[in-house]
Amino acid sequence: MKIIKNFPKYLGTSLIVLTVIFLAIELSVYGSLLASLTEGMPMLSQVYVLRSLFFIVASAITIALIHQHAVSRQQILTKQKPWSKGQQTTAWASLFAVFLSLGLLFLRPATFSYLVREDVFVEPLSALLFFASSAILISQIRKAHHQRISNSYFVVAGLCILAVIFFLIAMEEVSWFQRVAGFETPDAFSRNLQGEFNLHNFATNKVEYAFYLGTFLYLIVLPFLHLTSVLPKRFKGLENFIGGSFTLCLSSIFIAYNYDMWNAFLTQVPYSLTIFMLLSLCVLSRPVQIKRAFAIFIITLLITQGVFLYLGHTMPRIWDATEYKEGFIAFGFFLYSLNVRHNLSLYRDQIVTEIEAT
Repeated sequence: MKIIKNFPKYLGTSLIVLTVIFLAIELSVYGSLLASLTEGMPMLSQVYVLRSLFFIVASAITIALIHQHAVSRQQILTKQKPWSKGQQTTAWASLFAVFLSLGLLFLRPATFSYLVREDVFVEPLSALLFFASSAILISQIRKAHHQRISNSYFVVAGLCILAVIFFLIAMEEVSWFQRVAGFETPDAFSRNLQGEFNLHNFATNKVEYAFYLGTFLYLIVLPFLHLTSVLPKRFKGLENFIGGSFTLCLSSIFIAYNYDMWNAFLTQVPYSLTIFMLLSLCVLSRPVQIKRAFAIFIITLLITQGVFLYLGHTMPRIWDATEYKEGFIAFGFFLYSLNVRHNLSLYRDQIVTEIEAT
């Protein structure tokens, strides 16, 4: 009970202690904090396994404190509506895609790799999903601007920023249609890793880690903290830009597609945290259907990461798993855009009801 009443204090203290231990481990194993942020074969010797166990324990402690805080505030997710038939179908289709990719890795590694080559399947699909996400948000800008909702300028600004970001990511994915238009790479861009007309290949590792971390925070951590009532509700309308449990659950798929980046703490920590966040939401949720969904996705993430650690060496390119990861990220943001559209629709209906009541 004492821990519950002093949640911020205990969480802060725990994070400080865990951070100190983390720094000591990274410095002793790698010699510097950022040395693990490189690509390479997963290190699975004793010292690295112990390091991974620390990440698991630290993640469990952190999420357990947040979970207990949610329980103390009676933040049991009883108001969650069961997923619609469309959402259920999407969830099953997502799981099918995951196990299909794992099956290809096991049976036909060459085909597994071919599907993520440039202009084949996964990359164009990722770009299409980001273009669609941008279009969905743009369609909401006019509605938010012309309808009488509070903080409309804040909502419009948020929609504009996200729409532009998604559009830029989509254009980067297809190298601004360089291969379609057939124009030569300018000299200023010819020095990047792939010699293509894009920016993200100038510093691939740094850009990738930043992109994956940002996605993890936005699609998984933020919704989890919102669902467990850890986030302060100071800005009316902000919740419209936070994904729900469905988006969180399906977006979590990308977190388990790791092989060449497995050694990095920015890979293992988000993975461990995600497993325990899903477990927490599984316990907190009341609808049996949603509890079952969280449990299935936890098992899926465990199997997926295990398969890549076991069979990853059979991939023709060491980074093939990462290409699938980016495809599932695009899928997660597409679902997020639909989630935002749904949230804004409910928000507008709520405002209209309040106005009519007065």
